[in-house]
Amino acid sequence: MSEYFESIKKGAKEALAWKRGRKTGAYVRQYVAVDVAEIRKNTNMTQKEFSESFSIPLATLRQWEQGKWVPQGPAQALLRIIAHDNEFEAE
Repeated sequence: MSEYFESIKKGAKEALAWKRGRKTGAYVRQYVAVDVAEIRKNTNMTQKEFSESFSIPLATLRQWEQGKWVPQGPAQALLRIIAHDNEFEAE
């Protein structure tokens, strides 16, 4: 079998072992849900204004606020910055 297949196979085995509670040495990134609706409300912006101001697709913002999706990576960083410094005004 190819080197790529073996790598994928090894990763799948590690993921299953981790899921079963075994220590595998794997790095697991977990995202903590932030209260996107609260952050937005503190800016005194509507969903549309917030979406346009920060270049976040409106559908994505709604999914975050409904708890269906969790912002990850750069989006979470942006939201933390907005929450920390909420002196933004709708244009």
